[in-house]
Amino acid sequence: MYALLKPIITFILTLMISLSAHAIDPPDKLKDDPANPIRLFAIFHDDVPAAKRSTTYADHIRPFTAEFENITGRKIHVIFDRSRPPYTNFNYKSKDQNNMFEDWKKLAWEYKRERYERNEFPLSSNDRILLITNDFINGGPVFGGVGGIANGPGLTAIASLDFKQVIGHELGHSFNAIHEEGEVLYNGWWCETFMFEPLPLRSNCFVFSEGNRKRIKDYVDSRY
Repeated sequence: MYALLKPIITFILTLMISLSAHAIDPPDKLKDDPANPIRLFAIFHDDVPAAKRSTTYADHIRPFTAEFENITGRKIHVIFDRSRPPYTNFNYKSKDQNNMFEDWKKLAWEYKRERYERNEFPLSSNDRILLITNDFINGGPVFGGVGGIANGPGLTAIASLDFKQVIGHELGHSFNAIHEEGEVLYNGWWCETFMFEPLPLRSNCFVFSEGNRKRIKDYVDSRY
């Protein structure tokens, strides 16, 4: 009898283990209805002065969200946060930006988990966590340096307020936009799309190129 039951018991145990493993896997797609907004957690570093915080949305974030919503048809809900260590006093200045960013990614996941466990927001793999800084990661805007960094695509980004297009540039990376598709456009004067490396003599278009618009839409659509 045991010989007959053994394969059945083994099959049941294997199925239970498989189901349990699947249940604890993090969701790959948004649990919310597609009509719900994507959340952008915009965390001000402690070094950003109040005067800059007051203009950040209009000057740095809204140009990106307007373009993103136009491309994808998805709304973005921006949630600002500040004075919340260890996130807002994170040491982002580093000559080794890659190792620094690995540390930030771990901390960003903790931030997301903390707010989920407090029942403040549902868990979504499509949310973005942005650390907004006053300074460059290294170097500076005059002599060159790193003003921001992001996954491509991924959960989080770090962006300086030194240039108005940096936030849109790094968030663009997080939604699968790439430098190679960046363009310089002409509308009476030359302007750079979000993913083109900035040059002081040109202005900002505050739009993505057609190639990056397609990449962003295809990526976002694939997440639902």
